[in-house]
Formats: sequence, structure tokens, C-alpha cells
Amino acid sequence: MIGAEGDPVTPYPGQQAMHRALTGSRMITLTGAYRHTVYIAAENTCVNTKVDRHLADGVLPDQDVTCTRTAA
Repeated sequence: MIGAEGDPVTPYPGQQAMHRALTGSRMITLTGAYRHTVYIAAENTCVNTKVDRHLADGVLPDQDVTCTRTAA
């Protein structure tokens, strides 16, 4: 799962609840971002690298990941 702490459409507590419900899932959280779309659109190397690796190789991060929004 990929989400932003400040997602105006899907509040972060709801994201966390879904993550807990999806056994074995990993959560990539972008902090300091007020946006709904994170992958690619947020232009965040930390998020994009983790997601790209999963899409290309099927590799999940070992644990949940927190990425910090970079200034645009």
C-alpha cells in the first residue's frame, strides 16, 4: 500500500486500518504530503524506487517504509 499522511480523499487512519486488514501487506507512507496520488505523481525517489522494485521483481520491502516529501 502507498499513501500520504495528509491524503484529503483517504484519511491516513483509514489507510492504516486497511493495511492491518491486508495480512502480509507493506505500507509505504509519504510524510509531509497533502495529496491523494503518491506513486510517480509526488516525484518522490524513496516511494518510486520501492514501488518500481516491487512491480519489476515482486519484492516487497522487509517492513513498512516511511518516506519524507521533498521540496518541489
